[in-house]
Amino acid sequence: MSVAAEPEPVDDDIHVALVTPWQRRGGVATYSERYARALEDNGARVTPIPTGTTTAANPMAYVGILDRVPEVADVIHVQFEAGLFGRLGVSGTGAPAFFLALARQAVPAVVTLHEVHAAHPHQHMVADWVLRGRDTVLERLSLWAADATVVHTKAAADVLRDRHGDRDAVHRMLHPAEAEGDPVPANEAKRDFDLEGPVALTFGFVEEKKRYQDVIRALPELPDLTYVIAGGHRSGEGEAVEASCRALAKRLGVADRVRFLGYVEDRDVPTVFSAADIVVLPYERVTQSGVVNEALAYERPVVASALPAFEELEAEFNCLLTYERRGDLRACLQRALQDEETRTRLAARAREYVDTVSWDRFAKRSAEIYRSLSDSVPSDGATDHS
Repeated sequence: MSVAAEPEPVDDDIHVALVTPWQRRGGVATYSERYARALEDNGARVTPIPTGTTTAANPMAYVGILDRVPEVADVIHVQFEAGLFGRLGVSGTGAPAFFLALARQAVPAVVTLHEVHAAHPHQHMVADWVLRGRDTVLERLSLWAADATVVHTKAAADVLRDRHGDRDAVHRMLHPAEAEGDPVPANEAKRDFDLEGPVALTFGFVEEKKRYQDVIRALPELPDLTYVIAGGHRSGEGEAVEASCRALAKRLGVADRVRFLGYVEDRDVPTVFSAADIVVLPYERVTQSGVVNEALAYERPVVASALPAFEELEAEFNCLLTYERRGDLRACLQRALQDEETRTRLAARAREYVDTVSWDRFAKRSAEIYRSLSDSVPSDGATDHS
């Protein structure tokens, strides 16, 4: 597979106002911190504009965010997920007014849509209908307010095209991957967490959309495997998910092989991934995942549910294994743990993937979008959202 040509360096006069959750743990906040650092490492200036609370019921609560954009900013880049912009029955209720305000800004705007769902099959029929309607409205407003839109998967770009027609300003850019620290020798890493034998890891928020139970149900037939779940609780659901998993593990007689580590500090992330012989992503639904990139950056074999984002990586880079049914999961785990040829191939493909989609390359390609928008802004500084 050929590697794309190296993009041009970031101009040192680009000033990005980055609208994002900031100084929080995990998710879009961690993504944004790494993105800001990559831009700054390439000479750009970045001013974080924190989004603040995620649960405001007031539909106008998020309009004032844009008042903090510096006058010298060349571009506003919004990291968007409905769950970050209020909640009144459903999440995202503060987003419409925010996008209306964004459309009135004098400088170009870029929006990264982190979650784009064709449907919500985990919900009952009425809730699915409501959320599809919510998504359609927010996507349409975002596409109207933004001069460019970034998504991380082909599946997300296809959903936007199907709902809103062809859009030249939608850019599919693979989620960046890069290790945050040097790997630790496996034996040392396992010792730090009091682990022995083969280890499977699921990393990230403990939340309902991850099917930890499927992995736990496979443990009786994988008698040497310890399953480590590392991550803080997703607000309002994580505690119940952990309790359910612990109860299931106890019923199956594998409670001693299911470990919850809680939130992992950034300094300990290399150790956690180094302790894992395999990383499992048992998502029921997700548009894209930063964890898969973290795992690949540490060259861990990855087994993921057969969702479009993961199937794209498997088809394009052959760097992970996907499964559809619980029985397939067990077979994939055994293959990734025991088949040396598979492990060697996955590690080599992971290296190729990471070289192609590093944070440095991602920052430079983003800067190309910024430059194209700055070049297209009329002399009076107005942007056209008609």
